[in-house]
Amino acid sequence: MTIHIVGAGAIGGLVGAHLHRAGHDVVLVDANAEHVAAIAADGLRISGEADFVARPRAVGPDGLAEPLRTVLLAVKSRHTVDALRVITPLLADDGCVVSLQNGLEEYPIAAAIGLHRTVGALVTFGGFYDGPGRITYGGPGTFRIGEIDGTVGDRVRGLARLLGEFHPTDVTDNIFGYLWSKAAIAAVYFATAVADEDVPVLLARPEHRPLFGLLVAEVVRVAEAAGVRCEPVDGFDPMVFTTPARDAVEAAWQAQITYWVSHQQTRTGVWRDLAIHHRQTEVDHILGPVLEMAARHGIAVPHVRAVVDAVHRAERDPNTMNPPVLDELARVR
Repeated sequence: MTIHIVGAGAIGGLVGAHLHRAGHDVVLVDANAEHVAAIAADGLRISGEADFVARPRAVGPDGLAEPLRTVLLAVKSRHTVDALRVITPLLADDGCVVSLQNGLEEYPIAAAIGLHRTVGALVTFGGFYDGPGRITYGGPGTFRIGEIDGTVGDRVRGLARLLGEFHPTDVTDNIFGYLWSKAAIAAVYFATAVADEDVPVLLARPEHRPLFGLLVAEVVRVAEAAGVRCEPVDGFDPMVFTTPARDAVEAAWQAQITYWVSHQQTRTGVWRDLAIHHRQTEVDHILGPVLEMAARHGIAVPHVRAVVDAVHRAERDPNTMNPPVLDELARVR
């Protein structure tokens, strides 16, 4: 079986390199011609928590010519539509796309190719693109996959076994519960990015906890209105922020701090987009759907909206990134 990984950046590159090393036929597909050329010439170098070079096939989007059966989609969420334009005509009737992306991309993917060909995934292991042909593996996290309709059958179990050759992978019947929880955590991460400080440092400061808790609670309420039950992710339970109990809230924050200090990098990919690459983030594709769903159900999410606005300001001018931004966000009503 050939595994096509569309998007060979941090997540796609890590998964592809490990699966190739495990003996699978892997094709990496990426629009970055320099990255593709470097992999073709010298292999894909993985460093950080792992250290090896893999030599899977690597092609640009126009290099896809065979029927696709197992596609792992790992492009930035803002590129989902473009990627689907390439994938959809080549996807076999019994093929599937597994989204390894941030955000709630399973909704638009399923709308484009059908529920029966869409598999969702929660990914929290870390990594980042470090230049053409180079990926840094930041450390392990959670890997869960699930059918969109909540069924658990041979296909999703087989995918879990396959992906488990890289990282322990669990099957869930509530993948959207995990995806919405990750969106709630992402709202906090976007806030930390515009504050221009290490994530565990900010999470440990009591003065910022009320704002972060409000962000989580707003997303959870939207998820509940959409009929989704949020699940704990890496020990962080978003549900405790809707009816706050001091011990449970403290345990949630400690779980996140523990997660971050176990990784090599202490800042998010969002921060890297803003401070290093000076490029557009995924905020409109990760928190945008939350705002849209909130409007549909008449739910107020003032703090999530304020974070989106702050990220847009930082996209235009990185000099707006500083810790006092969190105080500004906390004053929103």
